[in-house]
Amino acid sequence: MVEEWDEKLSSSAAELPALQAAKDKAEAELDHNFKELEELLKQCFDRAVRQAYVHYGGSRAIGKFDLSCEVYQGRLVPSAEEDGPTKAEEGECVEVQE
Repeated sequence: MVEEWDEKLSSSAAELPALQAAKDKAEAELDHNFKELEELLKQCFDRAVRQAYVHYGGSRAIGKFDLSCEVYQGRLVPSAEEDGPTKAEEGECVEVQE
């Protein structure tokens, strides 16, 4: 029985480098896919802003948006990932003009 366990342990140890390499490859692919998705989302957002300009005749606001900010009580404040908007520290986000 001990010999059987030793064989299984040796077999598992031999598989470990291949499993680690597969894990590393999958993580690299996920990182790559995330970066591509992030770029696609930014392009779609910019397209929507351009279309809003055409439909509503507003001023061109391309480049004035900060995706790390959220509108909260009429102001742009830094977004918090879990707790919602937080108080803006001076100079981080600009106030929304109504």
